[in-house]
Amino acid sequence: MFYDKKVYIPTEYCDYTIRLGYCQSFFLLQNAMIDGFEVYDCGNKGLGERCNAYWAVTKTKLHINKRAFWGETVDVKSDYINDGKLRVNVKTNAFNSNGEPLFNGAQELCVLDKESHRVKRLSDTCLPKPEKQEPMAEFEKFKIPENSCASYELTVRSQHIDMSRHVNNIEYIRMALDLFSVDELIENDITDIEVHYIGECREGETLFCRRFDEGNISFVTISKENKKCFEMKIIRR
Repeated sequence: MFYDKKVYIPTEYCDYTIRLGYCQSFFLLQNAMIDGFEVYDCGNKGLGERCNAYWAVTKTKLHINKRAFWGETVDVKSDYINDGKLRVNVKTNAFNSNGEPLFNGAQELCVLDKESHRVKRLSDTCLPKPEKQEPMAEFEKFKIPENSCASYELTVRSQHIDMSRHVNNIEYIRMALDLFSVDELIENDITDIEVHYIGECREGETLFCRRFDEGNISFVTISKENKKCFEMKIIRR
């Protein structure tokens, strides 16, 4: 097990339902990934110093059984696998104190060269071989409806930006969920989210967020200058 940690759910991890928020659930996935690789000295610090490279998350999906409440302690466990070439998966599961499954997720990552920003072969990095090998996670190719039902635009500000000087991965998810009202999200809990990170956005750029519905399934796209940067699929009960 490359990450196994009990995580207390504080108020800042909760939304208006006093439960673990959807965006904050993705923080748990990312923390597991970052902390796990740091143990092997191949997190962003290790990759930077040893391989002149950094991690880039390309896709993430999350299936939610139930959401933990404020004050609960959640057991988060992760393992990583790879395809032996370019792609790495980090698969994460979370359980409550009774051992009941709360959520499971998978992140697809690759290693980018700091100078060229091109994908590096895993054999050219310091990443050790995973302890076990299993099938890589499968991600969808979205077929997004033509007509949007909601949209807005925003300007990327300083608090959207992460250490790479690009929009933080989870900020995109927050932007996407802003296309839903509180009443909508309370009436029908989200069970599944899949996100694809397509392009990078920087401070000062104008982003266009659009939502497309198909029954209980919604798609969200975020683009700049007619170039798609992010897409997301949401399934609600």
